Amino acid sequence: MSYVVLARRYRPQKFSEVVGQTHVVRTLANALKQGRLSHALLFSGIKGTGKTTVARIIAKALNCENLIDGYEPCNECRNCVEINKGIFVDVIEIDAASNRGIDQIREIIDNLKFAPAKGRAKVYIIDEAHMLTKEASNALLKSLEEPPSHVYFILATTEPNKLLPTILSRCQRYDFRRLDFALLIKHLKEICKKENYEIEEEALKLIAREAQGSLRDALSLLDQAMAYGTKTKEDVISAFGWHEAILVEQLAQALLERNLQKLLTLSQEIYNQGVDLVYLMEKLVEFFRELFILKAFPKDTTHQIDSSGMRELVMEYELEEIFLILQSLLKDLEVLRRSNYPQLQFELALVRICEYKKLVPLREVIEKLSKISAEGIKLKESAEEKSRIEERASQGQKKKTWNDFVELLKSESPALFGVCSYVEDVKLENGKITLKAKELLLNSPYYQVFKEKIEEFFEASVEFEIKKQKRTDLNEIKNRKEVQAIIKTFSAKIAYIQPLNKE
Repeated sequence: MSYVVLARRYRPQKFSEVVGQTHVVRTLANALKQGRLSHALLFSGIKGTGKTTVARIIAKALNCENLIDGYEPCNECRNCVEINKGIFVDVIEIDAASNRGIDQIREIIDNLKFAPAKGRAKVYIIDEAHMLTKEASNALLKSLEEPPSHVYFILATTEPNKLLPTILSRCQRYDFRRLDFALLIKHLKEICKKENYEIEEEALKLIAREAQGSLRDALSLLDQAMAYGTKTKEDVISAFGWHEAILVEQLAQALLERNLQKLLTLSQEIYNQGVDLVYLMEKLVEFFRELFILKAFPKDTTHQIDSSGMRELVMEYELEEIFLILQSLLKDLEVLRRSNYPQLQFELALVRICEYKKLVPLREVIEKLSKISAEGIKLKESAEEKSRIEERASQGQKKKTWNDFVELLKSESPALFGVCSYVEDVKLENGKITLKAKELLLNSPYYQVFKEKIEEFFEASVEFEIKKQKRTDLNEIKNRKEVQAIIKTFSAKIAYIQPLNKE
């Protein structure tokens, strides 16, 4: 007899054996016990998570002659045995990828009216249901909505978004999740124990990570590893050619350390090995995502970073640095996929990150800005206090102030109020008003009215000192206290000064 692979040999034969889909199993078991199972079910999820397997268990539960607890198939009666062998005439499995046309669906519809030949129910399991043509899907609608009482449809798909909304609305949907990393490793250990095969846990972790939540893929990889005779993590890497796992860790360490020489050496080694650069970049992005999670949630034990050296290294760097590298790699990944010069683009991506200057943590920036702001507030408060003292002294000598005049214009004449912006300094003493104003005041059409209004309000003569426009003194700007404080705090330099046109 030919060898039966692990994925088939350890395929669950009853609900209690299904791994990692508790939410689906519990709902279906309760529905079977209460006789409330829907006639149309939709199983969606990634490959290898148990969609077809659960569909077959349901088919056995509907036709089993000796149900256990009202929902669990016995796997011993004639119907269960034939379903397990795939020869039960009332359980029809259809591969929609190769039987996707309207003619095949019409054949199914024509056979619905016939009663089951052996069991109590006819079960149609349609794999890859999203591959059905639009015409075939439309032809199936009526049968999905109102099938004969003895007919059940179970649709399985990895891409439910491609199904027609009318199909989705007629089915009860169950989403099969990716298997948890720890649960996957635990199950692989159990399989190895049953097979009397010794293998290191680190090797199983590598297999589980590559499976990406798919139990079938994990078992297939374990089967291959057993055939090769692997025992250690290094054996697994050698057997599958997964040298990328080592390269990714080395690249990550060099990127964190900003070691340009090491990066270029690794890049040349990658080129010599002929590694798929897009695949390698994808793995590098995934690795830095795990580093980001590890840094953000150091007490979380669900991450997949196995290297203690990387754990210690990542704790030396700020979250912002890791995030910036992750963001840059993700952006370069999209460019790399379209590039005609992948090796050059890959090296540019690494060098760009390596050449980033040492980042200042955000909290330090906030602290420095707060310090500058505090100093600025003190200067401002001092100036305001001085102004208030002068204003109180001025108010003691006279009743009317320039601010009173400005407020009057603001309410009576918006045009004259705008002219006030040309006035820079006002002196009221000895019954005479002296105003220092910009040269633009003389060109204003409101100049004469403005002057008369001042004389009327203050009952005094007015004299204007016109200040001619002069060029901005850039050195004066550079020597300001607040500018010097910013330059000193951030070790910065002034590249360019843009004078403001206040007129």
